[in-house]
Amino acid sequence: MRTHSPSVVAGVDGSEPAAAAARAAALEADRRRLPLRLVRAFHWPAGDLPGLPDAHQACAAARRSANADLERLRRGLVSHLPEWAISVELLDGRPETALCRTTQPGDLLVVGASGLTWGAGDVLGSVAEAVAATASCPVLVHRSPDPLGRRRAGVVVGVDGAAGTREVLDAAATEAQLRGEPLHVVHAWRQLTEDAVHPLRWRLDAQAGTDAGSAAVAPHVAELRRRHPDLTVDTEVRRGRVGQVLVEATASTSLLVVGRRDIADGGPGATVHSVLHRVEVPVLTVPVPAPAGRPAGSPGRSVASVAGPLGG
Repeated sequence: MRTHSPSVVAGVDGSEPAAAAARAAALEADRRRLPLRLVRAFHWPAGDLPGLPDAHQACAAARRSANADLERLRRGLVSHLPEWAISVELLDGRPETALCRTTQPGDLLVVGASGLTWGAGDVLGSVAEAVAATASCPVLVHRSPDPLGRRRAGVVVGVDGAAGTREVLDAAATEAQLRGEPLHVVHAWRQLTEDAVHPLRWRLDAQAGTDAGSAAVAPHVAELRRRHPDLTVDTEVRRGRVGQVLVEATASTSLLVVGRRDIADGGPGATVHSVLHRVEVPVLTVPVPAPAGRPAGSPGRSVASVAGPLGG
């Protein structure tokens, strides 16, 4: 049986945001000492198309154009990576399906926040949102650098202390070390009854909530520091909605890392949706396992919908 060799996969579609994501993917491949695969999906409707006298010839011409675009992009990246380390693939099917099909857990998939599909500028595109929520490997949703030229540094990771926290922290630590930047661990908490009408709200002990949040993540952070003694790590526990807290935490940082569960296990959740749409920096979504004791695919509420950003 042929073993899979990890690689960095850039999903491209001929747009400038996709080309920028490919350049970012080349940088990630260089950091990781991995090959880069430029992957483009080719989807052609079945049957004749109005206005095209020969749909077969039109399809062939479109395929040649897509292949030529891939080759131009590959040649443009040889200044970032050796030529032998860059390959191109044109896959049949819709982009979100083709990209998920061609990647495996050991890969890193990089896509632009927008592209030829719906989405432009700072608006998240449909393909980026779909693969970030469903791919079996970590997905880096790339956004263009700050137009104001502000220098950003540091990696922010959102955790909740539940199942999957170790995987998310390890991924974030790897990103921080590859970039030579500090790691900022953020845990947000919010009492469920805060949204109830006033007569039904419980009396909220803010300090108790903060203490409980700290207790949930402190062992994981301590273990992370033992595994990565040379990494600068700090922790922040804040009261508030998880998505809003993470948006604010990334105001001057270069990357946000969050975990997400499979759709069948209650994910990716409101937090992942929120940060993908609202954060101004690249976001890395890391697949995490289902909570212990519940089979994958069984119904249940994502633990992070209560306490943190892994799924809700």
